[in-house]
This record gives sequence, C-alpha cells and structure tokens, in this order.
Amino acid sequence: MTTSATNAGSAFALEVSQLVKSFGANKVLKGVDLQIRGGEFVGLMGPNGAGKSTLIKILAGVYEATSGEIRLGGKPVRSLASSSDVGFIHQDLGLIDGLTISDNLSLAQPPKRRLGPVLDKRAERAEAAQALRLVGLSMSVDTYLSDLTPGEKTLVAVARVMGRGANILVIDETTSALPPADAGRVIESLALAARSGATVIMVTHKLSEILNATDRVVVIIDGELVQDAPTAGLDRAALVEMLMQHESDAREINTRAAAGEEPMCVLELHDVCVGKLGPINLRLNAGEVIGISGLPGSGLHDIAFLVNGSLKPERGEVVAHRQGLKRALVPPYRESQGGFGALSVRENLSVSSLWRWRRRGARLLSPRRELRDCAKIAADLSVRPRPMDVPFDTLSGGNKQKVIFGRALLAQPHLYVLCEPTRGVDVGTRSEIYRLIREMAASGAAVLVASSDAEDLFSVCDRVALVVDGRLQRLRQVTEMTASELELMV
Repeated sequence: MTTSATNAGSAFALEVSQLVKSFGANKVLKGVDLQIRGGEFVGLMGPNGAGKSTLIKILAGVYEATSGEIRLGGKPVRSLASSSDVGFIHQDLGLIDGLTISDNLSLAQPPKRRLGPVLDKRAERAEAAQALRLVGLSMSVDTYLSDLTPGEKTLVAVARVMGRGANILVIDETTSALPPADAGRVIESLALAARSGATVIMVTHKLSEILNATDRVVVIIDGELVQDAPTAGLDRAALVEMLMQHESDAREINTRAAAGEEPMCVLELHDVCVGKLGPINLRLNAGEVIGISGLPGSGLHDIAFLVNGSLKPERGEVVAHRQGLKRALVPPYRESQGGFGALSVRENLSVSSLWRWRRRGARLLSPRRELRDCAKIAADLSVRPRPMDVPFDTLSGGNKQKVIFGRALLAQPHLYVLCEPTRGVDVGTRSEIYRLIREMAASGAAVLVASSDAEDLFSVCDRVALVVDGRLQRLRQVTEMTASELELMV
C-alpha cells in the first residue's frame, strides 16, 4: 500500500461536489461527492454502467456536468482537461507505433530549437530519457514503439504525462487488456508515483490491483457513490461483497464432465499451420470447455480464428464432425472487432441471426419476433440501459460485452469461440459471463476460451493448454491444477 503524502489538514488535490449528469430523462450520475488528497492512490470501482466512465469523461472535459462542482487545488474548474497538472491515460494510449519513444513523448509539445528553425533533438532526447526514468524504464529513447511490449507502451504513456509535469494521474482501465506481468509493472510504477507525491485515480475491475496498490477504494453503483473506504484491512471477499452487495464466489470450478462417456467431437484441427503458427492439433468436444492461453504474439487469438473459420490454414486440415456446423465468435477487441457502434442494441444482437425471424414462406422478417427475442436476451444478461434502440456506442464496456455474448447466444451455434471473454468487465458481470459459459457447454455446445486471464481458465474450463511461440502445448485437466499453477502458465 502507498502512504498518503499529505496531512489530514491539507487542502484536497481534487474535489467533486454534488456532481449530476443526465442524458435526457436518464440520470447517470446522481450527486456524487468525492475528495482526494495529494499523494493518495485511489481505486474507482463499480458495476458496468454504474457511471464511472461518465465521471471520468466529465473530468476530462468530454462531457459537461448537468450540475455540481469540480475543484482542483481548491479552485473551481469546468474540467481538468486544460490543466498541465493533470494527465489522463485511457485504454487507447494515443501513441504511434511508427515513431520512436522520443518522438512520441514530444508530440503536441512546442518544438525545442537551438537556433531559428533548427530543432534541438538532443534536448528532446534528454527530456524523454528523464521521463522514462520516472516510470522505471531503462531503454533507448530511439526505440520504435512497435518494438515494445503492451506494458512498456503503457509505461511510455504514463511517462509522457509525468514528464510534462502532471501530478494528478487519471488511469481509465489502462491495464484491462494487459497480461498479468505487464499490468503488475504498470501498477508498481503508479504506486511509486503516489509514494513520490503524485495523486493517482485508477478505474479498474481487477480486485488484485485495488487490494495490492491503492490507499482507498471508491465504489459507484447506479450513479451514486455508495462506498469510500481504506483498502488496508480489506480482503477479496469483503471487496466483492462491497461491489455486489452480497457474498459471491466467481471462481467456481467446472466439474461437469461425465465419467465413462466418450464425448462427441465437434471439430478437429490436424497439423494445422498458418504463417509462424503450428502445427496445431486440437479436438473440441460437445459439452466441454477448452481453455487456451498465451502471451501477446504467441498466436493465441489466431488459433481461435482458425477454429472459428475466419482464418484459413495454409497446411493441415480442419475437420467438422457435424453437418452444417454453426460457429459463433466473441472477438478479443469488442470496440474494433465486435460491435457496430452506430447501430442500435437490437441490431447488434440480431445481426448474426436474422434467419430466425423470417416469416414462413416469405423472405420478409418479423420485426415483432426479433424485438421480443432481443429484449429477452438483453433482460437475461442484465444489459443496461434496457431500451433496444439506444446506439451500441453509448453502452459501457461491460454492457457492450454482454451484447456481443447475447449475439452469440441468439445464433444458437454448435461451437462457441470466446476470446478474452471478461476483458474490462466488473466482478458481477464476470460472474455472469462464467455462468453463461457453463450453460453453453451444458446445452451440448463445444466451447473454446482463448484468454490471457488465468481466472477465466480456472473458473470455467475443463482442460487448458498454453500457446508458446505458435505451438499449442499439452492439454491438462483443470482439476489437477492449482490457481497459482495457472497464473504461472500465463
């Protein structure tokens, strides 16, 4: 845990008073009050759609509050966007792979000049090196961003705002897509910044990040701040109860396999190769959840795309053991690969299943039946807000994930391919997704889970394997493994 760098009697670094935000008749924030001292590391949590993202967007100047006040260092401001004391780090880091670290850090900054139009690249590189030291990165500033790991790129984004003098860092789910080791590096760097006097506000769904690094946890539910407590002394169970308002254990082990029965094979990969991937041999059985995991660049998601049929093998054979095999994919990046932002929730749910609502003997669809089925699946998945005509883009990350799961369920496939199924979702939605995956298998479908999150593997999979340098290792029964073994695998 970090230690606050300011005394109890010091002025607050940031204050939010009675903040309200409404979109038409829908009140998203309902009078939020929050005070944060300098040097504190504060974790912000809550269910998907609770209002966390709206609060961050108001602070960043993307939205304007309906009413209420924001004070920075005791002075009223409309947002924090124009202050050089505040730096925002979002999931989209805003970095350019084709530029060096030094060039990325100097973007949107006044150029340093030696004489007239002559740029002082040496001074720029020296400043960039100093910024990297602030986050514990020791590498050449001439390194191209494309050569960095996802965690190193995130640290460069942190270095960029700290190097420009920011002493309040707002982190919006930046670690959600990172492998555990990279995420740990980023959290360690943020904790060091807080110990050095910076104020860190971090939105995250990862309980371990809250428990291991923050001073306080603030919970927002349904637009209201319902809990603000020190994390010292909190354990995982207490934090889950705080979030879900009842005891919950999302780490159920799937013990569904029927002894003595030969499972029916749905799809097989025989010595499949594509690019640097392979040879891959994999058998997917009805009623079984297979989990695969691996580091970025290992070929993890390419195997999922091979199974789904969206990536074609160059060598080897993919054999379907069921005539008319139907497959459904939940892709790894819901923003760019999963949803259609301008379309409504209903249209995103139904786009893969229009055949279900065709009128008998006609080519026309039945909008009434389509709306009925979409509304039912949205209600079953607790998608919020509930109206079917709201644009997909307006949903929170977790609700977008639910819609994409709902689309897969409506398609009624024989084989589900689920990539990073719980990326960026809260603990309640995670538990709900695990229940859905178990129900998929219980209904007789085959399920492949491709995830870099060990908890996904431990919670729902029957057998798991690691992907290393394009090769799939031996599948092992999850019941034979401990959680720590799975963490080490990933």
